[in-house]
Amino acid sequence: MVSIEQHLANPHVSIEAHIGHRCQELAADLVTRRPIYLDFRFWVIAREVRAGIRNDPFERKLVHHLERLARQGKIFCPISATTFVELMKIGDDLRRRATLDVIEELSHGVSLMPEPDRVEDELETIFRVALTSKPTALRRVWTRLAYVMGNFHVSDNRFPPDVELAIQKAFFDHVWERPLSEVAASIDRAEFDMSGEMASLAEKLNEGNRIHQSEMTSFEAVLGTETRGVSEIAEPIFGQLVARLGDFRSDQARSEQSVRIATNFVQAILSGEHRNKLPTIHVHASLQALFRWEYRSKKITGNDLFDFGHAAAALGYCDAFFTEAGITRAIAHPRINLGTLYGCFVTNDVEQALGYLQALSGAEVPSSESRR
Repeated sequence: MVSIEQHLANPHVSIEAHIGHRCQELAADLVTRRPIYLDFRFWVIAREVRAGIRNDPFERKLVHHLERLARQGKIFCPISATTFVELMKIGDDLRRRATLDVIEELSHGVSLMPEPDRVEDELETIFRVALTSKPTALRRVWTRLAYVMGNFHVSDNRFPPDVELAIQKAFFDHVWERPLSEVAASIDRAEFDMSGEMASLAEKLNEGNRIHQSEMTSFEAVLGTETRGVSEIAEPIFGQLVARLGDFRSDQARSEQSVRIATNFVQAILSGEHRNKLPTIHVHASLQALFRWEYRSKKITGNDLFDFGHAAAALGYCDAFFTEAGITRAIAHPRINLGTLYGCFVTNDVEQALGYLQALSGAEVPSSESRR
């Protein structure tokens, strides 16, 4: 880890640039590994197999292959903010610690950035391709487990600016190397209990669906409404990105005209052939539209929203997604067919997941940049 003194020798490197460099270094380290996303059900299977609680032969083989492929450098199993929130719901300290142990081993210490950060990176990549015909060299969607809820840095203006900057970078590096168990032990779990919030949001969505059910004339119309909604949610992120890349004044970037342009731009992408370039919000829009149209007699639950979060993390950035039966069926529904669109193997079946891993055992892993 670089010391404060070493950082003092590089005052021209901002804290933002330093964080970006660390994320790109991590991305470079991952190009020879296949990302495989496990939803919480599979993390529990791995934990309980290791503890001797589960003895199903297919589950045991599955965990054996996950561990072996991770040790061989062929795969990593990243988590997301959704995974961390579900982890913090575990009330039993021993089970939570055992889950942390298996996450730290199989993840290679890697997490996806939270959704707003991923959306910004996705939009920036589209911008750079449109303006320069070249994407950024490496995506900045990967971070270390300790920053699962987002990269951050400290501020303390009691020091001279150059010293404060060196402290910021050194502290970021220090946290970068910390295990997730250390972070989890230092926080109040109650602050991450989103069960009530997700249940309330699900009820709000259900009420909106009930009120507007008579207005739903086709799946395409419902999907259009959902893409418009997520486009409006993405607009502030778009505005910040335009301001940063274009050096515009914040009031200009937030003008009414800019809001309309941003919303229309994002919606156009989500409705076109390049919709998979904005996976985080596209997956949410597609799944919500599917539930509103195909499953309108079924109420959305808080757990469904957690599943949407897992799917939005997995489909755009991972080669495989091991998950629950319900979300597997939704992803494979012919109206959206997200697994095919994103080239992601999706299953809830342990034997199928095992077969996928067994096939990897003898496979040469291509660079992740060539796959995305």
